[in-house]
Amino acid sequence: MKKFLTKIAIYTFFILLIGNGIAYLSLYVLGKSQLYKNQFVKNGVKETHFDYVVLGSSTGLTTLDTKLIDKTLNTSGLNISMDDTSLSSHYLMLQYFLSLGKTTDQLILCVTPGDLQNPVNELNNNDYRFLTEVQDTLVYNYYDKMEQNGLKVLTYSKFMPILGVSYYNNELFYPSIYAFLKPNKRNRFDEKGNYTYPQIANHIEKGIDTNIETSYLNPSFLKIKKLCKQKGIDLIVYQSPIHRKNVIFPNTKDFKIINHSTILPEELFYDNIHVNSKGRTFCTLAFCKEIKNP
Repeated sequence: MKKFLTKIAIYTFFILLIGNGIAYLSLYVLGKSQLYKNQFVKNGVKETHFDYVVLGSSTGLTTLDTKLIDKTLNTSGLNISMDDTSLSSHYLMLQYFLSLGKTTDQLILCVTPGDLQNPVNELNNNDYRFLTEVQDTLVYNYYDKMEQNGLKVLTYSKFMPILGVSYYNNELFYPSIYAFLKPNKRNRFDEKGNYTYPQIANHIEKGIDTNIETSYLNPSFLKIKKLCKQKGIDLIVYQSPIHRKNVIFPNTKDFKIINHSTILPEELFYDNIHVNSKGRTFCTLAFCKEIKNP
């Protein structure tokens, strides 16, 4: 029996050793690629200073076209938005961007009313994409704080990478093979970090016009605001169009608000909260007009 248990222990040790080795290589390959937005910012963006960066979730990714902004305003910008995230991830992305030695004069923070007034920060669906940087204290501390229940898969991946890579195998292991073959391939965004939804029949849920009152309760929003002030970054809060919703912001002199919640014609929506390609052009030009004529 003792001999049997010894063999099991030895086999388990070697299985974990090999598994962690493969997981480490997967994260290493992904970390050297441009597949996800944080790797792109690190490996695919050579510029170190920008006039502005756009930061948000899928609405930030798809509403403002930095190429068109740059062409219209003669500026240099970058979209560092990441889909399926919230303000907690935005704060991490901004910190990560600055930690790479990159700077910006303005931060265009794309918000949603529910997230902005949410007093509780939680882990987001795509936060696993930062796992390639889990050895970075910034990312490790974020995971450690956000993972509250059960096994801290992302946090403990710092010591056993097999935890995160096996749990998110479809999003990390298999993409790492693809990244090995095509390290410069990006996951649904262009060389300036933008993405657009196609010009097809929209998926709008019908409803009546309503008002949505929001507030500035989100802890990560307050941290972003504080960080911008510390770094001398001009904060601009941008509200993208929402079908049949008028977002009402509390008055403030601390930052500029550009509220486009009601400007978009119905045919330029992709769904209730996203714009299509023509809608992106419409919103971008309207944004440029407000920047030129404050």
